[in-house]
Amino acid sequence: MNAAERRMEIFRLLQENQSVEVIELAARFDVTPMTIRRDLAVFEKQGLITTNYGGAYLNKGTSIEPSFSMKSTQCIDKKQMIGYEAARMIRDGDVIIIDCGTTTLQLAKYLKGKKLTVITNSWPVVSFLGGLPKIKLLLAPGEYDDISAGTFGISTAKFIENFHADKVFIGTHGCSLEQGASVPEIYDAEMKRALLAAGKEKVLMVDHTKFGVKCLAKHADLSDFDCIITDDGIDPETQEVIRANCQKLIVAQEMK
Repeated sequence: MNAAERRMEIFRLLQENQSVEVIELAARFDVTPMTIRRDLAVFEKQGLITTNYGGAYLNKGTSIEPSFSMKSTQCIDKKQMIGYEAARMIRDGDVIIIDCGTTTLQLAKYLKGKKLTVITNSWPVVSFLGGLPKIKLLLAPGEYDDISAGTFGISTAKFIENFHADKVFIGTHGCSLEQGASVPEIYDAEMKRALLAAGKEKVLMVDHTKFGVKCLAKHADLSDFDCIITDDGIDPETQEVIRANCQKLIVAQEMK
């Protein structure tokens, strides 16, 4: 387990338990207490936690989210599998919307060579697709948010309302049968609802670690999506429950 993976696991434990102890984490990950304190300092610098001598506790419960750069290192192989499956749904001539997020960004990496119109509020998506001759790229205006690496706000939502896309691809931070798809920030949930309303076919891209996670702000029921794409890390019991409560579930397999 590398440092980024360890920190994401520590963050998961913080969300689950609201607090952590340095000594316990050091034993769990077989590293020194000093290493754990450096990990916690990264979260404290982002304003996610408050540290004390023996450990740390969350500042705002479910309304917190790690940075885009930190999330982008988690489950990258699984996210690539999901991105590949999502790209297979897209045909030349489609107008598509791509949401902010590290999983939806992987979709952009498989669009080279396709003739498309892409609407997005994600700067990383724009950076990746910019310059591809067959892709017409429309970036939504608004206030930039560093955590999501995208634009948000009233002007963003009004811009999206002017379009009707063939397909919209949405990411999420939490996914459960009880709460549906949810995220830590209210403004992000509002943006995702606007994106969903602008798409004919609605696709949720969610890696297996998000199942069972419940965040502050719900943005959709699972039944609102025409398709949910996840990876082969999803356990059989969860897969069975999701299939029974959504229109279509695709489990992406390891790419050969």
